[in-house]
Amino acid sequence: MIVYKIYTTIQRLFYPLSIVFALIILPLLTTSCGLFDKDLKQDQHLAEYRRQMSRIVDSLDSHKARITAFENVIEHIKVDQALITPRKKNNLLIEGNTFIGNEYLTLGRYDKALDYTNLVINIDSTSPKGFYSRGCIYQIMDKDSLAILDYSKTIRLDSEYADAYYNRGIIYEELGQYDNALKDYNKAIKLNPPYIADVYNNRGNAYLASENYDKALSDYSKVIDMDTANVNAYCNRANVYVLQKELPKALADCEKAIALDSTNIESYSRRASVYELMDNYSEAIEDYEKVLILDPHNNRESHDEIRKTIKKLRVELKKK
Repeated sequence: MIVYKIYTTIQRLFYPLSIVFALIILPLLTTSCGLFDKDLKQDQHLAEYRRQMSRIVDSLDSHKARITAFENVIEHIKVDQALITPRKKNNLLIEGNTFIGNEYLTLGRYDKALDYTNLVINIDSTSPKGFYSRGCIYQIMDKDSLAILDYSKTIRLDSEYADAYYNRGIIYEELGQYDNALKDYNKAIKLNPPYIADVYNNRGNAYLASENYDKALSDYSKVIDMDTANVNAYCNRANVYVLQKELPKALADCEKAIALDSTNIESYSRRASVYELMDNYSEAIEDYEKVLILDPHNNRESHDEIRKTIKKLRVELKKK
């Protein structure tokens, strides 16, 4: 009898709860499952569009063919009723238009590239991608003030956009605004992008231009520690050693750079200047002549100066 009473009491307690579950909780669970299914299907749909765009990049050889293919995908995205979330649809449109903008940029059609980055910005002015892309185009066009504005806007929208700090730092460095360049390079280094060796190399250049030779030397050495085959870092470090009157170390770095790339003009030019400072005139003449051979069209516009130097060194050699 006691067991029966306990059972019936429990039954009375749980019976109303079962009604609550059936009337309220179960429909909510069903709705949640339905929403989850919709999200899942939509994400699968998004993934398929991204696969299509990847295939365009991988499978089509000409810029024109890729642009046409991307335009077709974008038109399908615009009218696709299955993409019920505007944000996700916009992200796809941003990706597609960015691809097209990059194609025009590669072709040197900067006007068209700008048109597509402006489209990206119009689609979502809260996304940093469009401003960053437009900044890159302005930078290539040597419109530095406009590039800085767009990189700064990118950083305001995303304070951890390493590429924007790095590119803005390059512009500041070229403008001789070394303090601003160093601030941007420092921020990029903290964010640790995949190309961090390049950031250290550029920061070393900014330190060198600011005559902070110890810090420049440290940065170039960090680059070499990360990438022992970095020819530019060896050449740059050799330059610092020359300024610090460490000529044997400068010569060693030049020789390492030449061993890594026997066609690198800067390496021979730097080693020639080191030989000249060491009064090794015949070796200096040989390296300067190598520079003339490696730059037959005088792209560096240095032939006249090199020939004058060779002539002077031959005179010095006769005095020995």
